[in-house]
Amino acid sequence: MSFNIRLSLSDDFDGENSWILRREAVIEMINDVNPDIFGIQEGLLGQVKYMAEHLPGYGFYGVARNDGPNTGESNAVFYKKSRFELLESTTFWLSETPDEVSMGWDAAFHRIVTMVRLLDKSSSQELYFYNTHFDHIGKVAREESGKLIVERMKSLIPADATVVLTGDFNAGHNDPILGPIEDYMTSARRAAPVTDSLNTFNGWGKIAPEVGGKIIDHIYFRNLHPLLFKTLTDAYVGVEFISDHYPVIAIFTFQDVRTPEAQHE
Repeated sequence: MSFNIRLSLSDDFDGENSWILRREAVIEMINDVNPDIFGIQEGLLGQVKYMAEHLPGYGFYGVARNDGPNTGESNAVFYKKSRFELLESTTFWLSETPDEVSMGWDAAFHRIVTMVRLLDKSSSQELYFYNTHFDHIGKVAREESGKLIVERMKSLIPADATVVLTGDFNAGHNDPILGPIEDYMTSARRAAPVTDSLNTFNGWGKIAPEVGGKIIDHIYFRNLHPLLFKTLTDAYVGVEFISDHYPVIAIFTFQDVRTPEAQHE
């Protein structure tokens, strides 16, 4: 699952849509959907801590984009502790100097990528899960961010690795800015046999799901079999809009990477 939870700068930020009025609904949604792994965007420290405290079955990793420890938004990744073992975790910045706190190209804000490498205890297979949030202003930054992510994937992980990339890309699914990612990975929305074409940004109900043109939250993959992609538009605990984005989910099965002989054991 990928979910932009909408940042909370204060208890009355967004008025009737403030985090404190919808955070219980966010937790109910996650418990209802029951994702094995999910990445969030716009999570400030207090929001991430709240989610961690109320989702005890999940471990998580994520740092703040402005300084690393505490300041700014986090793209935290949550994973079920019962199913996965965390093998590796890292953050890099979407900039010309990705391994240090930095702001890149024509971006308006610091932007980061969160990566976790997980061991699936049931299949003994590894999964690389990347989660990001592209800049909403810098067109060059969005294009270069996609190139950087793909370059690092190609150089740092095996070509046959199982990989998922989630995020708010601030670019529609047909935007050529996403070309570098589309050339290397597959969109779950496009490939899943069961899918939809609903907007993922709702602007607190100002944009209807069916209107089109605001599909900016995506899930990409490599070396997996997609079964379903879905945009979640339901209300929870009486809260019609749990964020100004809808969560999106994809269901996959692992490809069997064992030898033919081992497959019959």
